[in-house]
Amino acid sequence: MPISNFSELEILKIAKGIEEAGYDFYKKAEAKFEDEDVKKMFEYLAAEEMEHKDTFQSLYERVAEKLEKEEEAKYLYDELTTDYLKAISETAIFNTNGLTSNKLENIYSVKDALMIGLQAEKDAILFYEAIVRNTKFEMTKLVLERLIKEEVKHLHKFKKLIDGLEK
Repeated sequence: MPISNFSELEILKIAKGIEEAGYDFYKKAEAKFEDEDVKKMFEYLAAEEMEHKDTFQSLYERVAEKLEKEEEAKYLYDELTTDYLKAISETAIFNTNGLTSNKLENIYSVKDALMIGLQAEKDAILFYEAIVRNTKFEMTKLVLERLIKEEVKHLHKFKKLIDGLEK
């Protein structure tokens, strides 16, 4: 039976891919709307996603180095965890299948774009919390706990922006 479980490094690659999809979405959203304040908001969100992508790249490099030194490069998540993480990464709003950008074509209001962003932040939190619960690397856990806090702040920001549009 072939091993199909994700390794720690594969999970970090997926997390980086999710952040890249978020960056692409926010850059396209920025270009779609004319209002300067809206453009600045999406530009800020894109920059945050890029920062998170860079964080995952750096973490990937540190974990790869640690695994190489410890000769534990085959550390795998169990099958159930792998299936759960794969399901989240493939179906999340900012997913690894590249479906997010297509959603923006059917978005005509800032509120709709923000609702996608809100759901994406929730998806990211779910994914990162699952990794935190299953990682054996303290550095991965610490970085993800920090990123989860940032994603929660984004959730609150989205909610506030959406509420402001409804008034």
